[in-house]
Amino acid sequence: MPTYGNILLRQDGSVAFTTARRSALGFTDGRDEAWLRDVLVGNPELLPIEEIDPSFAPLIPLCTELQTEAGPVDAVFISPSGRLTLVECKLWRNPEARRKVIAQILDYARAVSGWSYADLQRRVAAATGRKGNAPFETAREVQPDLDEAAFVDATAKALREGRFLLLIAGDGIREGVSGMAELITRNAALGFSFGLVEVALYEFGEQGLVVQPRVVARTETIERTFLRVGDEGERLQEVTDDTEEEGEPVSRADERAWWEPLTRISFDDPEQEPPAYRPRNHVRVPMPYPGVWITAFKLMSDGVCGVFLAGRKTDLHQALDRLNEEREAILAELPGVSHSRYSYDPERPGFSIYADLNDFETDEACREWLAQQLNRYVNAFRPRLKAMAR
Repeated sequence: MPTYGNILLRQDGSVAFTTARRSALGFTDGRDEAWLRDVLVGNPELLPIEEIDPSFAPLIPLCTELQTEAGPVDAVFISPSGRLTLVECKLWRNPEARRKVIAQILDYARAVSGWSYADLQRRVAAATGRKGNAPFETAREVQPDLDEAAFVDATAKALREGRFLLLIAGDGIREGVSGMAELITRNAALGFSFGLVEVALYEFGEQGLVVQPRVVARTETIERTFLRVGDEGERLQEVTDDTEEEGEPVSRADERAWWEPLTRISFDDPEQEPPAYRPRNHVRVPMPYPGVWITAFKLMSDGVCGVFLAGRKTDLHQALDRLNEEREAILAELPGVSHSRYSYDPERPGFSIYADLNDFETDEACREWLAQQLNRYVNAFRPRLKAMAR
């Protein structure tokens, strides 16, 4: 990955160049994470939004230290279209695992996705001391003809769908960038975009300081949920923007609350990330193989719950072709597992296990069974998929 070189500056009328060398954040003149946050909030044009996702432009500073159920967000911006950008500022010399940094901003996104517009308005008021409809008034300062009702509706929809831009900004983002991008892709739980922004500082002595940002990694918008459909038999199908859900809507808050205990379970494998809640009654456990994960679900219409190996079609098929070469050994580790009852391909059988919801006296018993199966699946598939990915 390319790094920054020095910068040369020649003033008008001068024949000599002034050389500016990199100046590290966190060591001189109080340039810490709070300093970087304030620079970005005071100069939002520094963030290369057009290179990451222009649908969130222009960035309008909304507040700093926005309190959420997962902790305070360093900086929050909003666009006239009602989309939020959450920014976490990090000095990369700090001894924090990249998983912790990414998990932190993902937790912020999950927390904010459970808010209504009124929740956002109240939290912004608490952070800024600004009364009234602060998000709208802030956006209207940039776009005076903004319609309040349309803005509120658009913002509420973006909150509900988790359409955020998540940015991690810091100094010296070089090591493990590909691993970070892969990690956040595997943990995608909402309709967000993500970017890593490295901010370089150059000292020109008395002539001042140059701040130069660049994008070192970004993702496409990630939005995969699961929906049961009934045409041509029963199956589980991935849902994207152009797929409509039929039937009565389910309370997302009640559904999330049911799955929340499962997102806190610990696995035998110490490197395994916890499950992430996904809308429409399931959680997903990421695997170290691109496009493949483990899903635990509950299907009320059929009265069943279960766990199965899942993924994007092409990636899953590639994985299954190799996993099925040692199918007998895998099934010996996973008693009760068979092919999928919803999508059975005799030439490429999957790995699924199901239970009748009536067999469980309580929701806690059902969750305990699902947790046990997820742990068994991780133990069986994670080492195999990790070796395959190499």
